[in-house]
Amino acid sequence: MRMQRYGWLLSFVALLAGFGLPAAHAEGAAPEVYTGTLGRQAIVLELTPGDNAVTAGRYFYVRHHRDIALSGKLGSDHLQLHEGWPDDTTGPRATLERQADGGWRGSWQDAKGKTLPITLQPAKVASPAADTPPWLKQLYASDRYGYLRLAGLKPQAGKRETFMGHTLQWWHVPAAGIVFLEILDGYPPAELARINQVLMGRMWEEAGSYYECLFNHFNDGNYDQTVTPRLLTANLVSVSVFTDYYCGGAHPDFGDAAINLDAHTAQPLALEDLLWVGKGKPLHYFTDADDNPAPGSASFEAWSDYRDHHLAPWLVRQWRQFYPKVLSSALSEDECEYDDPSAWQFVSWHMTPKGLFIGPSFARVARVCEANDHWSILPWHIVREHPGRLGVQLLPGS
Repeated sequence: MRMQRYGWLLSFVALLAGFGLPAAHAEGAAPEVYTGTLGRQAIVLELTPGDNAVTAGRYFYVRHHRDIALSGKLGSDHLQLHEGWPDDTTGPRATLERQADGGWRGSWQDAKGKTLPITLQPAKVASPAADTPPWLKQLYASDRYGYLRLAGLKPQAGKRETFMGHTLQWWHVPAAGIVFLEILDGYPPAELARINQVLMGRMWEEAGSYYECLFNHFNDGNYDQTVTPRLLTANLVSVSVFTDYYCGGAHPDFGDAAINLDAHTAQPLALEDLLWVGKGKPLHYFTDADDNPAPGSASFEAWSDYRDHHLAPWLVRQWRQFYPKVLSSALSEDECEYDDPSAWQFVSWHMTPKGLFIGPSFARVARVCEANDHWSILPWHIVREHPGRLGVQLLPGS
C-alpha cells in the first residue's frame, strides 16, 4: 500500500508517464533488460520494442547510473540504435547482431569515428535479500532495469543527531543527492525495524525518482529534496519530504509528500484516520502500487465528496477562528485566498508537537501561496474533538 501523495505529486507522476519511453510502454510491450560491456565499461541496457520495428530504450554505465536514451530499429536478428531521442540523429550509433544465447554483440561508434565493442546478455538478477525494503522488492518484480540501477548505489552514513529524544542516523545516496534518515532508538525493536523499513524504502524510491526525472528531461532535470523530522512519539511518526523539481514541462514545481505512520504498525496514515468532520463512520481512502483504490478502500468519488463538502469548508472556519490576521493580510498583500475552500480540498499534511499542519493547494498561477511558513496548524485539542477512524488513542495529549 502506497502513501497517498495528492495535488503536486499527481501532476509529477503524469509528467513522468508523458515523457517516458515512446510507443512500447503505451502498448504494454515488456521491456527486455540486458547486462554487458561497452568497451571496458559495464552497462545495463533496456529495450522496449514498439510498432513497425521501431524500438526505444536506454542504458546506463554502472559507474554513473544516469540513463542515456536510445532509439532505433529492430529486425529479427539485427538491431540498429542511436543515442538520443527519436528526432536526435547526431549521437553515437550502435549496430548489433543477435546471439544464440539471446544476447547481442556488435559495435558502438561516435561522431568522431571512435569504435568500441558491445556485448550484451539477458540480465540475470539475484533475488533481493529478506531484509530488503518492500519498495525495492516491488521494483525487482516490476522493473528489473530500475532495480539494477539502484542496486549499485551505496548509501553513506552521515551525521547523527537527537530529535524528540530519538537518535537519528542520516544517510546520503551520493550519486543521486538524496539524504534520508533512520531512527536508531526509542521504539521496541520490532516496531523500530518496521518504521525503518518504510523510511529506507522511501529513500530508495526517491533515488529512483531522481534518475527518472533527469532522464525525462534529457538528463538536465532538477530534483532537490529536503527531509525534516516533524514528530516522533510512542504512537506516531511524521517526516516531511519536500521536493523542488523540474522534469520537463512548462514550469518547475514543488511539494511536500510527508511520511505519516502509526508507530506500532508502520502503516501509513490518511488524514481521515486522525481527523473526521463528516457524518457517519469515517471513511478510509488508500491506494495500491498503481495509485488505484486498494481493496477495502472508499471510492475516490466518496472521498473527494467528503473533502469538498465537509473538510474544506470546515478548515476555512478553523483558520478564521485561529488565524484571522493571516487570512486577511495574505489576501491583501499576496492575493492568497486562504479563505477559499477549494484551496483546502486536496491538502498536504504532517504532524507536529502543536497539532496537524495542513497545507493548501492552489492553481499554478498561485502556487507561491503554498509556501505559507507553516502557519496552518490545527491544534491537537481540536483534532481530539473530531477524531478520525482510529479514534483518539494515538493522538498526543490523549
